[in-house]
Amino acid sequence: MKHSDNKITVVSLGPGGEEWLTPAAARALREAGCVFVAERCASLVKWAGVDMETIGSLEETFSRIEARLERGIVVAVAVSGDAGVFSLLPRLGKRFPDLPIAVIPGVSSLQALCAALGETWADAEIVSVHGRQVPPPRVAGLVAHNGKTIFFCGPDRHPAWICRILADRGIDAEIAVGERLTYPDGRVTKGRPVQLADGVFDPLSLVLARNPAPLPLLANRPEDWEFLRAKVPMTRQEVRTMALDLLGLSPDSVLWDIGAGTGSVSVAGARLCPFGEVHALERSAEALDLLRANKEKFRAYNLFIHEGSAAALEDLPVPTHVFVGGSGGELRRMLAHVQGRGADIRVVVSAVTLGTLCAAFEVLGGFRGRDVLQVSVSRGKVLMGTGVGLGVGTENVVMTGQNPVTLLSAWTTGNDGENPAGPSPAPLSFNV
Repeated sequence: MKHSDNKITVVSLGPGGEEWLTPAAARALREAGCVFVAERCASLVKWAGVDMETIGSLEETFSRIEARLERGIVVAVAVSGDAGVFSLLPRLGKRFPDLPIAVIPGVSSLQALCAALGETWADAEIVSVHGRQVPPPRVAGLVAHNGKTIFFCGPDRHPAWICRILADRGIDAEIAVGERLTYPDGRVTKGRPVQLADGVFDPLSLVLARNPAPLPLLANRPEDWEFLRAKVPMTRQEVRTMALDLLGLSPDSVLWDIGAGTGSVSVAGARLCPFGEVHALERSAEALDLLRANKEKFRAYNLFIHEGSAAALEDLPVPTHVFVGGSGGELRRMLAHVQGRGADIRVVVSAVTLGTLCAAFEVLGGFRGRDVLQVSVSRGKVLMGTGVGLGVGTENVVMTGQNPVTLLSAWTTGNDGENPAGPSPAPLSFNV
């Protein structure tokens, strides 16, 4: 429907204090035939003496706006802060694409917070978690990888919720919470996430998180020599690279690393999933100590370490990707559990022994798109000594083969763990 002779004016009310309402906004309110406004902002409109309607559910509110326009009434939609910062403006444009929409700008609560702190917002990552399903891993990733992040909060995703996410992941950012800014009882609270995680704040507060040492968003994959080592097994760099390529992780993936050992796949996966999570499962006490040490060394805020074997998988969140580097004889049980977690989970199993290879090949026959890849790597080794035609003390290099590793990959079908092996595949044969 076209309303060629009418228009909507979106009026920015400012951060809340009456003195922050601009003269242009006041004039637009007075000239409107009807003003739609949220109940909490009604006091900033009542003085104008115009007909007011409360903003409710969007579709119902838009229907009432359309009814007013059809009667030739000039409509104003009053929004808090500035119309250009997380307001109804984009939704109005989508709902009334043929209708001219005028915008009266205002002072946003973002500006009020940064002014109170003597900060600029030009270098900040600005995010709204008010009424948006922003998952905790993304909140953590934004703060971990940005020097300055500003959050618009809401009743369910309040400042303490943000601080708890950061505290649980060991992200020790500098936090400033702005509440009811420009009101007489407005305040700014500063502290660390662990200090503010149990605080009580106004639900519509803002949070500025400053990270003095942000991580690079596109970090290189770590090399073998970078890891703290012991006698704990580690998925070597070449095999790790192939396994990660087969997994095909996304920035927000949830990866299980089963039998994590030193944590080389866990740490590399954590770097590839800055807005996701990695859950490393390990039962060896020595390996768990190394995992924790490497997590701290690489600042892997999104790596969670779990002690146990197959039974511990019950407590982990639903994965998007699973890597099995070691199973302790429980491979069939583990893969059956992964199959029961849902469809389209990407699974990669690393097999060194023939027993693991045969078991994985059989069970993954009940998955989708089973594939097998063997990785054989040879490393140069310097030999010292004498030899015919070499001369005394001459160095020579030979290639030393490493144990071949077979990588099996597939996607789950989500059959709730029933018949995880699927139809019996043809037996494996080996040429000797």
